[in-house]
Amino acid sequence: MSEVLNISEAEWEVMRVVWANGESTSQQIALVLNGKRGWSQSTIKTLIGRLTSKGYLQARKDARRFVYTTHLEEPESLKLEVEGLLGRICSRKKPNLLAYLIENIPMTAEDRAMLMDVLQNKQVVAEVPCDCYPGQCTCHLHASGTILSNHSYEENTHEN
Repeated sequence: MSEVLNISEAEWEVMRVVWANGESTSQQIALVLNGKRGWSQSTIKTLIGRLTSKGYLQARKDARRFVYTTHLEEPESLKLEVEGLLGRICSRKKPNLLAYLIENIPMTAEDRAMLMDVLQNKQVVAEVPCDCYPGQCTCHLHASGTILSNHSYEENTHEN
């Protein structure tokens, strides 16, 4: 993972408007998000200010208003967001998450054909290794009956 985005849910809403339009003024962003979320102009300006401070939005003066753009591409940002989520999940549980997503996301016949092609060409392994730190998942690789033995639990509680 090359970078982790530090963007809140509300800030994602602003970014989506800018991505959709290529560039936007605070008034244009507010028009969209007031309709969707009921947010005021001041809330939008606060979110824009945060995104600008973080370097995700750039502002340029155009007459009496600022126009906001971003150097972040939406597809790359979405990939980083997904990589961040997947990095918090045991490798052995990722296929189940993928199956859940496929079952619950509407798709066209072309979307399904593309996914089937990806799966047909996906190289398989004999076993997916667990990549969790011992004690952070239920894989048999890290557990013998329980994730932490009673002995190690008692040692840790007496040390503190």
